[in-house]
Amino acid sequence: MNDADDTYHVDWHGEEWDDAILHQTNIGRVGRAGDWVMYVPGRLLVDARAAGDTRISTLLGDADASPAQGTAAFGVAAKLGLTVLNAPDDRLVSLVQDVRAVAAGAASLDYVMTAGSQRWGGDDEPLPIEDPGTIPGSDMALGAGVRVAVLDTGIADNVPFDVEFGPGDLEVADSEPDGRRDKPAGHGTHVAGTIARIAPGSTIVVRRVLTGAGGVASSSAVAAALLAAADADLINCSFSGPSLHDAAPLAIERALALLRPSTVVVACAGNRATDRPQWPAASKRVIAVGAVGRDCESEDWKRADFSGYGPWVDCCAPGVRVPSTFLHYGDSSGENPVSFDGFASWSGTSMSCPQVTGAIAALASQNGNDVSLAAYRLVRDPAATPRVDQLGPVVAP
Repeated sequence: MNDADDTYHVDWHGEEWDDAILHQTNIGRVGRAGDWVMYVPGRLLVDARAAGDTRISTLLGDADASPAQGTAAFGVAAKLGLTVLNAPDDRLVSLVQDVRAVAAGAASLDYVMTAGSQRWGGDDEPLPIEDPGTIPGSDMALGAGVRVAVLDTGIADNVPFDVEFGPGDLEVADSEPDGRRDKPAGHGTHVAGTIARIAPGSTIVVRRVLTGAGGVASSSAVAAALLAAADADLINCSFSGPSLHDAAPLAIERALALLRPSTVVVACAGNRATDRPQWPAASKRVIAVGAVGRDCESEDWKRADFSGYGPWVDCCAPGVRVPSTFLHYGDSSGENPVSFDGFASWSGTSMSCPQVTGAIAALASQNGNDVSLAAYRLVRDPAATPRVDQLGPVVAP
């Protein structure tokens, strides 16, 4: 772990977001307090071929596991060579372990991921700002010809840049409703605005994948979204979550493997201040992005104290008080009412992630739209500088 002197410290708040996710009855949890793995209760994913093994079928039968036919996850899994089973929730973890003992990597929970998880559920509170005048960027040649898919909480319908989205992809400010803005509401709009600032000529497509008051998605839902975004050159995933025994979530790994080799996926490293791998960022198929900060331009970049770090993180970008687009929303609840007029600053690895995505798109447009080569030059090239210990090269567009 980095020494304290090598860390940029940030004050965090908004703990009710954490509490809201922890108390959702449709999310299962396993692990220690403060270090839970979240999953869809009663759902088991098993490699379809392995499920036909007599030893594994006996294990599943003894545990009263049955095919989850008719569910959205069942249809997605079939495309991925997986079988979705309903099983007693108190047997799920042992089943995963028992099946893996017979066939390595053949079983997985259907993990739940959140919008750039802080301790549990999301980035620091957004703060209203005036229009920075930089969104979209002024050079429309940057990103031209590059298609970028943003898988997130959706998009506001009045952003100051061109974006593709469907009726079901609009941000939902108050899903419960309880008269208060959902903590992750505006997340997707902020992420998309950052890309529009850096690569204004790119075609940005936003899909609402993270839903509900907590901004969550199952790994099977993420897998479906990845498959649906297969025509994109770049895919931005500003969400994360840990897995059981740090094993790759089966659904996501299978979906990533089906993407074109030239498609580049970028994901945030999470805000748990740990070296524990977070997914999908930790996949070898994905560029994992951590967060850095500094007080002034004359200082060196330092790891933000909330950022994930370690050998699985590929690069980093500024993640503290990042300005971008947001909702038009007035919240009169609580002791300190806050009103947003379409722009906000926000901190988190979720905010670092689209800066790398935008930088790749901008560089690719200058090099014949070879996105893979642009990603290598920015992230994988060992000569890239400056670098931050356990975060890799700094991408600061």
